[in-house]
Amino acid sequence: MGIPVGGTAKGDANKRHNFWALLWDGILFTPALALFDPATTMPLLVDRLTGSSMLVGLVGTLRFAGLWLPALPIANAVKHRERKLPWLLYACLARIPVGLLGAALLFADRIPAALRLALVFITHSLFWLGEGCAGLTWTDIVGKCIPQGQRGRFFGLMQAFGSLGAFCLGFFVTWVLENEALTFPANYGVLFILSFVLFMGSFAAIALVKEPPGKVYKEAEPFAQFLRRVPEYLKREPVFLQIVAKIFLIGLSGLALPFYVVYAREILGLSSGAAGYFISAQTLGSVVGGVIWGYLGHHRGYRRMLGYVGIAQAVAPAAALSAVLVPSTGGRLAVMLMAYVFLGIGASGWSVGTNCILETVPPQDLTVYTALSSTMQIPLFMAPFVGGYIVTTAGYAVVFILAAVLPALAQARPLPTKASTGSIEA
Repeated sequence: MGIPVGGTAKGDANKRHNFWALLWDGILFTPALALFDPATTMPLLVDRLTGSSMLVGLVGTLRFAGLWLPALPIANAVKHRERKLPWLLYACLARIPVGLLGAALLFADRIPAALRLALVFITHSLFWLGEGCAGLTWTDIVGKCIPQGQRGRFFGLMQAFGSLGAFCLGFFVTWVLENEALTFPANYGVLFILSFVLFMGSFAAIALVKEPPGKVYKEAEPFAQFLRRVPEYLKREPVFLQIVAKIFLIGLSGLALPFYVVYAREILGLSSGAAGYFISAQTLGSVVGGVIWGYLGHHRGYRRMLGYVGIAQAVAPAAALSAVLVPSTGGRLAVMLMAYVFLGIGASGWSVGTNCILETVPPQDLTVYTALSSTMQIPLFMAPFVGGYIVTTAGYAVVFILAAVLPALAQARPLPTKASTGSIEA
């Protein structure tokens, strides 16, 4: 089956090659991440190990901190380099500890409980720190390798097929977590080893990319000098600030993200094995969302769609909160599955924000503005930890209400549809 990659691809084998390499990267990465998921498997593991809502919230906090804290230093280190692929490959090496953690959990009876918990958080932190470094360079490479007219198709295919793989793996997760032959935490070790294998497949696909040189800054500059120029970047692209503000509001859904699965077990009375069904539901939502956001973004503009991503995120906590009103266990499971479907639809909206930035800033400034976007989200890394505090002191209802209202505000003011073309020369 052939998928056209635009008219220019007929005369350029590298563009076609890169389209497929990056597509396979995304397709393999999505199910790998579903097995190491910050909304299902990781919170359940930490809850089983500790029983602490604060530490469950720390799972999400470490994720966001790793994603956003390295942004500006990495951007300054690579913005003058014509090719970013080597840096992306180095960052992806932080996925290796996932396999080591899986092996450690298989032999957990030989490891002290405190050391097991430490390994979980160290691996989780290293992984997301690596993804924070990788995300900047990956976005730059996609911007160079995938023509603007093909990005909607690229992101739609990547999310649809990747999520389909994660959907199927959800049933495997349920089987593993409910299999009496696999004791805790060895069952999580099985999941993380499979996750590692898929991550390495994604790594291999990235390594096959033939990155073309791109427009870059002429030379490196001291980090302090770079920081002093940040206000200049922000003044140059005022629409960028509006995009980031909406992404920030959408990100406040992270207040509740680690607690859906714990809430389902503790309040709704569902089994831990339901986490597998939640993964399948969430990835089904990602399939639907990938198609919706890709199609509507391509035909109506990604800026118009960004606020609707916030609406989708808001539906998920509202549905979860309403599940307690359903009397039967089967009915509660059905409502929670709906909540996870909308979590998937909302989560797949990351491509909308990425495309908004891609079509707003000049190519040579893309790494810097992507880093600025990440850095301006840094306050969000406390959201899950704050969510844990709210759960401990006020209950699940309050945190789910906040996670519904705040992202919906992203739809309050539409973005201008005309893209700017300014640039800052170094």
